[in-house]
Parts: sequence; C-alpha cells; structure tokens
Amino acid sequence: MNMPLLNLSADTAPALLKALREVDIKVPSITKGRSHTHRERYLMARFLATTAESQLIDYPLTVTHRDKPDFVLQIASNLIGVECIEAVPEEWYEIEAIRGRKYPHAFNFGQKFEPGKKLFNSQQKDEIASGNRAGLPWMGNSAELEWAEAMAHFIRLKTEKLRSGDYTETHNMWLLIQDEWRVPIHDPEEIKEAATLCLPLIAHLQVQPCFSAIFICCRGWLLSFGHGNYSMEPIRELWRDD
Repeated sequence: MNMPLLNLSADTAPALLKALREVDIKVPSITKGRSHTHRERYLMARFLATTAESQLIDYPLTVTHRDKPDFVLQIASNLIGVECIEAVPEEWYEIEAIRGRKYPHAFNFGQKFEPGKKLFNSQQKDEIASGNRAGLPWMGNSAELEWAEAMAHFIRLKTEKLRSGDYTETHNMWLLIQDEWRVPIHDPEEIKEAATLCLPLIAHLQVQPCFSAIFICCRGWLLSFGHGNYSMEPIRELWRDD
C-alpha cells in the first residue's frame, strides 16, 4: 500500500497540531510493507508535534515531503531542508523479517552491533530471530558508549553527503534521526550520559559545511544537538489515544 506523503500547511501552532492529529503515522512491520515513506512520515510528524510551539518553528509554515532532502519546511520566508535517517543496525531488519516469518512469538535477547558492519551469518541471524542466541552482557557504560558511536556514524554518513553537494537546493539543512539502535538505555539519565558521550564524537562534523541543527528522536525524547551542547525534551505524543 502506498502511503500518502506528509504535505501540509498551517498558519498557527494550534492549526499545525490539529492537522497533525489527523495524520496516520502508523508504521507497518517489516514483513507487511514498511517503507521509507512510513518512517519519514512518522519521524517528521512527531518532530513537528514536539516543536510546534517552540522558537524553531514560525508561521505560516508549509511542509513538503520529497527527496534530497526528504522534507522542505517553508517557515515564514525561509526555506529549511530536513534530511531524515533511521539509526538502525544493518542486520536488524533482516533478523526481524526472519522472526516475523518463522518465529513471531520469539523473544529476542540483546545483541551487540557495530555501525556499518555485518557481524552475523545466516545461521546466526536465524538463531537470534528464534531467541536461541543470547548476546554478551553489557558492562559499565558500554551501552551508552555504543549508542554514541552509532549516532556519530549516521551523522557522519549524512554529513559526507551534504559536503559532497547532495542538498544544494537549500542552504540551511537540518538532520533528523530516528534512533532504533539496539542498546538497553531507557532511563533519562542513561540517555543524557549517551548524549554527552556523543558530543565530542561529532564535533568535527559540526564545522561548516554542516547541518545547522541535529535532532535525535530517542525513545520518548527529542535530543537537539548544538556546538558542544544538547537539550532534551519529551516528545509530544498527539496520537497516543488513537
């Protein structure tokens, strides 16, 4: 099923929130037709809901869903390109697809992944999907450090594209990341530690030319990275009652 693109306009924050409430942000499973459009729509809708009343967004606002970049925001008289990326282990969706087809009720034990690398053969992926292969234990702050290294990896990938001229149409570019990295960090203090560890890893990626803003949707939080600092706020869940 083709999902409509997320194109909308709003003259005020209440109007934007009302329009967003009517957006279907459901994302189907891997085995039932999940696409980049589903992921981008989900990510941008939640980002806009969270920032609708912030200083980031001014009005009138027009959102155009497209490609390279994935979105263009016309905020008053300014154009901002927004590139979206999902930070997920390269093999995770292969494992999830196997689980969905063969072991739909299996419980998956935590595995350690490395960004940009494939670590498991076909038999090992099947064992992970079936719940018969347990990962190594997490020690100290190893989960937070792996998260930081993974986020830096995906930021670097998109920054290299920006620096090679992939997004020349819009001079002001934001990067929006959906965190799907498979590490056991959930508590706000763990997320804060992971974000702090990430800051020095991305410092060289925040030198011009670069994204003027980097945002990460991490669990139920929106992280906003600046130069040497970050902020953290809860994501506004407009659709929870649905």
